[in-house]
Amino acid sequence: DQPAGRKGEMRASPVALAARESLVPVLQPQSLKDETIQGELAALRADLFLVAAYGKIVPKAMLALPRLGCLNLHGSILPKYRGASPIQAAIAAGEEQTGVTLMKMDELVDHGPVYAVVTVPIEPSDTYGSLEKKLADAAAEMLTSHLEDLSLGKLKPKAQHHDDATFTKIIGREEAFVAWAELDAAAIERRRRAFDPWPGLYAVWVRKGAPMRLKLLDVCAKKGHADLKPGTVYVAKDGTPAVAAKHGAVCLFQVQPEGKKPMDGKAFLNGYPDFKDAVLELEDPSAKAQRTEDKA
Repeated sequence: DQPAGRKGEMRASPVALAARESLVPVLQPQSLKDETIQGELAALRADLFLVAAYGKIVPKAMLALPRLGCLNLHGSILPKYRGASPIQAAIAAGEEQTGVTLMKMDELVDHGPVYAVVTVPIEPSDTYGSLEKKLADAAAEMLTSHLEDLSLGKLKPKAQHHDDATFTKIIGREEAFVAWAELDAAAIERRRRAFDPWPGLYAVWVRKGAPMRLKLLDVCAKKGHADLKPGTVYVAKDGTPAVAAKHGAVCLFQVQPEGKKPMDGKAFLNGYPDFKDAVLELEDPSAKAQRTEDKA
């Protein structure tokens, strides 16, 4: 279970809820290195263990427990995008397709031999949330169609081309801030989709001495004014506010000011006419303050 919501109340995962409804025992170890947990899992005498987006290291002793080994359903076409955030990385990189890999686990992250791969196209409108669902559906279908052959030994795993491997990291809240001087407009648009629904994307406007955080809910990259400093706000021909980036500009179709409801970009500009010609922060003021405090 993980804390969720503003109150941080503990909430069971969909997997745990489904298991309990089917009267399947649920174990939630903090670490798989615990010998008690390893003993409980060994007692199951399982044919196989299956992992999907688990996020914990499976120790060597546990990999050897099931008769058919430990399998992983990974949300990319391995060896590309190993690690914690393959779906977000594929969208952010502008890939036109990704997929799911069914692989046999070894002691390294997403390193083991591959049983099967299914590809899934990435639509221009796909967000992390929509693409994750497509990949989950594809993974379920692939697993059920291959499970019998795998159990009968008819499906043989093939080693990955490790020299082609790329790695992804855990995404934190700090990556939601838009660094206008460091990113191209197209990259910002892709990050908006890659970080939807979490951690989102936001900019900071210091208005009358007070920072205002703006969630960027719907944006579109466009050609910008090369003479404008990154972070500078101007009004596009259709009346939509746009922000200059490292290359190009980003139209703000929908934003959400801190503490307020989402609104159309034009409506925000009408309510805050001084937003035009404003220069948004190139660095998150809260991160800057934290660094200053750490140095002190």
